Amino acid sequence: MSNATVQISLTLRDYLRADRMPTTWCAGCGLGIIMNAIVQAIAYRGLDMDQVSMVSGIGCTGRMSGYVDCNTVHTTHGRAPAFATGIKLAKPEMTVITVMGDGDAMSIGGNHLVHAMRRNIGMVAIVVNNNVYGLTGGQTSPTTPVGGVSTTAAEGSFERPMDLEALARTAGAPFFARATVNHTASLTMAIEKAFEIDGFALVEVISNCHVIYGRMNGMPEAADMIAAMDGDTWRTNPVLLKRADQSIRVTAGGVDAADGLRKRDGVSQDERSGRGVIWTSSGSVGLSKKYSKEIAARQGEPEA
Repeated sequence: MSNATVQISLTLRDYLRADRMPTTWCAGCGLGIIMNAIVQAIAYRGLDMDQVSMVSGIGCTGRMSGYVDCNTVHTTHGRAPAFATGIKLAKPEMTVITVMGDGDAMSIGGNHLVHAMRRNIGMVAIVVNNNVYGLTGGQTSPTTPVGGVSTTAAEGSFERPMDLEALARTAGAPFFARATVNHTASLTMAIEKAFEIDGFALVEVISNCHVIYGRMNGMPEAADMIAAMDGDTWRTNPVLLKRADQSIRVTAGGVDAADGLRKRDGVSQDERSGRGVIWTSSGSVGLSKKYSKEIAARQGEPEA
């Protein structure tokens, strides 16, 4: 066992609720990788777990708040951003993490997600995108790709999937990043970067649900499904540039430097998704901080 493996194991033990282990997640599920990345990012940033809150909704991702040893809330389907908003407004000094699945965040909770971004609530929102409703029966989700088979689309989905990056841009989120469970260093660094944002920071994580979605779409093995992420994503994260054959970074500046890579190998843009797309808007101030200053000014108290 390497020193790095030992170090990570000790980190996990210190930040997780060992008495809740093992998890209820299927063997090979990407959620364990994502939880590991969140915990490592917290450790690397030196955050006090007493000042960290994790809010989750319903679904496989919703189980995560029960395993992380900080202030946690397991709430109703789609309402995690609303609960997180209340926590951040009441306790602006806290680091608030909201974990959601793609259906939880973009379907049932789509309105809460949009308005949390619009209001620029200071939270790190992590949306796990595995293209399906995993816990509730394998139904089509807002991100199921065209042709993807689910329990509610036996002949393949014909609806265009939602683009979370485009939604975040439109709603005014000051930070967005995308990573996959096959690229853990990039994922951990994206979450670390999100902790630095004053306002709403969104990290989309492309994950796998091999037990339900994979079986229905000819890829029942977790290892194969995760490895396939190299074939249907394109590199844009600076962390990956040393392994890439072309230096690419997508920003909010309007120059689409990744266009050439998207079109390589005869694969169209619509058939690829971004990996590591990052943008940051400078000068963003979270609503919770503005609210705290306004209340302090009204009461004649020192600002928090």
